[in-house]
Amino acid sequence: MAKVSGDGLLVVGVDGSDASSRALRWALAEARRRSTSVLAIMAWESHAVMSGPAPMLLRPEMAPHEIHNRRREELARVVREARAGAANPEVQAELVEGSAAEVLVDNSADAAMLVLGDRGHGRFGGALGSTALKCAHKARCPVVIVPAGVELDDDDVGRGEEQIINDPVLG
Repeated sequence: MAKVSGDGLLVVGVDGSDASSRALRWALAEARRRSTSVLAIMAWESHAVMSGPAPMLLRPEMAPHEIHNRRREELARVVREARAGAANPEVQAELVEGSAAEVLVDNSADAAMLVLGDRGHGRFGGALGSTALKCAHKARCPVVIVPAGVELDDDDVGRGEEQIINDPVLG
């Protein structure tokens, strides 16, 4: 786990999607309100090598070090864009090899809250994505799912306990 710690740490799952960027922006606003820090985590897996008598690389651009480098750059970009133009809390970005759900659940043990975007693809538009669903069931802290349609502006910072329709769902 990353070195950011302390009471109130907000852990955010980031995968480069619009949904995860929205979740990160929501977490930054919430962290400002709580005067705490954020840990943005991006999980990655390499499926580039086929095992067998002689392992084969499927495509050179899929080599584990290439995937790692691209994901690291993507994570840095997403965090940089989410922080742009605002006074933000301390944010640490961590790239972790493994299944997204497992990595996030593991990191939820020391968190005050796990924040995720709702990817909800497929026939059921309102359904949670598989990572969000697994995290909602297994996380060791409260889970906030930031749904599509939640866009932040300056009025969202410091709203306190006020709730409006389409606010994130706490699980």
